[in-house]
Amino acid sequence: MIAIVLPKADDRILGALTFQKNKKFKVYLVTGEADEYPSLKVQHGSWSQVTERYVCILEPGAVPDPHFVCRINWTLAMHPKFDVYHVNVQGEKAFPRKASARKVFQLAVWQGVKAPLSSFIFRADALRKNAIFRADGTLNLLPTVFSCCKERPVRNIWLGQLEWRGPEVPRTEEAVRERLDLFRWTEEFFGDDDYPLTVGDQLKLFADEVAKLPVSEDEKWEIMSGFTVSQGTFRRPRASSALKQALKDKE
Repeated sequence: MIAIVLPKADDRILGALTFQKNKKFKVYLVTGEADEYPSLKVQHGSWSQVTERYVCILEPGAVPDPHFVCRINWTLAMHPKFDVYHVNVQGEKAFPRKASARKVFQLAVWQGVKAPLSSFIFRADALRKNAIFRADGTLNLLPTVFSCCKERPVRNIWLGQLEWRGPEVPRTEEAVRERLDLFRWTEEFFGDDDYPLTVGDQLKLFADEVAKLPVSEDEKWEIMSGFTVSQGTFRRPRASSALKQALKDKE
């Protein structure tokens, strides 16, 4: 049985869960009530409190089809040795059958494939052990996924798909700085020699994000030069060129 955690009561998700072909799941509500859905096994609690072996967090915007739980449980039964599983988002590029942390980075960060929190299923004890949090206490998704699949890759759910109607990531200064924080975290996590991108692609990715900040060019260069990939006699001028090109493209 899996635990499906809802950060808040959502009629679209609760309604979809009542029509699941496979009933081997329990719903945990962080906030709100589900009195109108008596057929569901519901209790209050967060993902850190689940007693089930696996946990899926469905945020507003996730629309599971009637076979969602069935396909997850089938994959868990057939391939039980993974700590993270993934359901493809409808309309997005599919994850491979097995995806390392490097491959997840290339798909979700470099290629921009949508992979929201709701598309991942975690082994509950692995999530509790490896969860990475933002300053506000919320789960930091990609660092958490990378940390959980450090030893074993992410296993894709066979034939699984999730409709996602969640909001687009805002392009606010706060969102840009959070993405830059992600880049700094991944430099430490993967290391310089094993980073998922070539040096050129890494510099372009970082520079394109730095260029979005509403600060002076001197401040942008200070941020850009602080990345590990920008260090060294030969890389420093490449980093400068990448930032200049990003600023030019932005104009």
